[in-house]
Amino acid sequence: MTKGDWLDLTVMERKKYNCLSEVMDLSRQMGEALDRNDDVSMRILVAMRQDPLLQLEELKQAIAAKMERLSPEDRERAAELGQGATPQGEEETTYHSQAGAVRRLLERTIEMDERLNRRLAGGDSFYAQKK
Repeated sequence: MTKGDWLDLTVMERKKYNCLSEVMDLSRQMGEALDRNDDVSMRILVAMRQDPLLQLEELKQAIAAKMERLSPEDRERAAELGQGATPQGEEETTYHSQAGAVRRLLERTIEMDERLNRRLAGGDSFYAQKK
């Protein structure tokens, strides 16, 4: 894989991290609004959270398109690094670090979203139906 390919993937991962950070912050604010029983703020925050979620979907598609243009070997290597494989070289190390940060933030965001969803929907929660 070229240095430019690694840079492109790393930049897209960084953008994912920024969007996820925004989702996480808005989710935290939603929890605070729930604690206050502030329905107006909740509606506003839910609407605001939609934008970074849509951006995340666009980034997911852009990353998939970028990966599709890579050779099967490069695609496999990027996937391995995204899952925590040991990097080799500066470009791989940078990508590995950014992809790991995204993965950890995504896990925390999903946990928070699950708690919020269960508080809002109770037994009708999206997460209750998945288990």
